[in-house]
Amino acid sequence: MRGDGAPSRVYAPELGEPGSTLVLSAEESHYLVRVCRARPGDRTEATDGRGGVASLRLVSVAGGVEAEVEASSRTTRRRRAWVLCGAPEGSRADWLVEKLAELGVERWQPVDCERGAWTRATGRVERWRRLAVAGLRQARRCHLLEVMDPAEIGTALVGVPEGAAGWLASREGAREVGRSDPDRVAVGVIGPAGGLTAAEEGGIQALGFSRICLSDGRLRTETAALAWSVWWSMSG
Repeated sequence: MRGDGAPSRVYAPELGEPGSTLVLSAEESHYLVRVCRARPGDRTEATDGRGGVASLRLVSVAGGVEAEVEASSRTTRRRRAWVLCGAPEGSRADWLVEKLAELGVERWQPVDCERGAWTRATGRVERWRRLAVAGLRQARRCHLLEVMDPAEIGTALVGVPEGAAGWLASREGAREVGRSDPDRVAVGVIGPAGGLTAAEEGGIQALGFSRICLSDGRLRTETAALAWSVWWSMSG
């Protein structure tokens, strides 16, 4: 169904067992039929976003896609990264969410800071979750980016996994930091458009986070979050 010969991949939270019938959601059906021009008899793949992947044969595409599950497999997430991100300017978060999903980040946590709160988040979290699905499809991943509701930065930091490798984006940070440890959850903290206060930065460092410099210039919030995520993704 694609010019490069690779089957499309869609999102289905419950895949079912081989031999069962899978009914796709309206959104995923639209993607296959309208975007990929799928027809009965075509084959594609579906993922549950939790590591499961199923090979499908399309049975019907009229009024919604029904498919037969031909085979299934499951993989565990090899590496894990969380991004705790302050509010950027405008609606730039939409772009960021899709790119983090494509890169394979596990969790995106919007954080409210003294110099910036997610006042624009009301009514947009569900949109961000749909964009995470779009990023999963684009990158053909089998693990879905988890989009969290905004939380105060101190509350979010309390939820960081024990033993995680913490990184704080800062122009005063180290430029030579090597690679991210693949055996530890990597957590990147990015300040809002107005920046973190000295007290916030000090509190984050007190938790064992190391400062990392991502560029020789000043980056927008969403650019810094993406730069840190690329660094992490290239460390494996």
